[in-house]
Amino acid sequence: MVLIFSASLSADDGNLEYKVKAGYLYNFTKFVTWPEITGATFNLCILGTDPFGAVIDPIEKKSAFDKPIKVIRLDEAIFLSGRDVKIHCRILYISHSSNPKTAFEKLKIGSHATGMLIVGEGDEFVAGGGMIGFVNRDGKIKLQVNLQSVRQTELKISAKLLEIAELVKGGIHD
Repeated sequence: MVLIFSASLSADDGNLEYKVKAGYLYNFTKFVTWPEITGATFNLCILGTDPFGAVIDPIEKKSAFDKPIKVIRLDEAIFLSGRDVKIHCRILYISHSSNPKTAFEKLKIGSHATGMLIVGEGDEFVAGGGMIGFVNRDGKIKLQVNLQSVRQTELKISAKLLEIAELVKGGIHD
């Protein structure tokens, strides 16, 4: 399966972790079904401090649903103020520097979140309401999926993606 990355992470290549995560973010476009995609681009947004740097930029040479992918880096203060609601993020990556709980509360207020895949890092992210979380298990990047959070949206995650993920239902790991 194209989605599976089994590269071990080492201290020698600090960018490898984020290369793997960027690959996953792109591949989510193949394993998640969104409601109708409108607009000229498929927007992948990064909220808070960008941990990817230039590693994620090549994704803009790819497309999803016949639309070019655009990486948008969002300032947390502007996002939380609601001034960028015209940006329709299809994938929102919440950086570890951001406060996911505050972002989740903001997203619940706006109806634009129903067609948005919310991704972040760490066990706490998914347990706190995130949809897909990257976790480091024995030097490998693994996925956690919060089924309850996904079911509250119009998104559908492929069984192939769910097969390789650790499933979380309302904070209980399966």
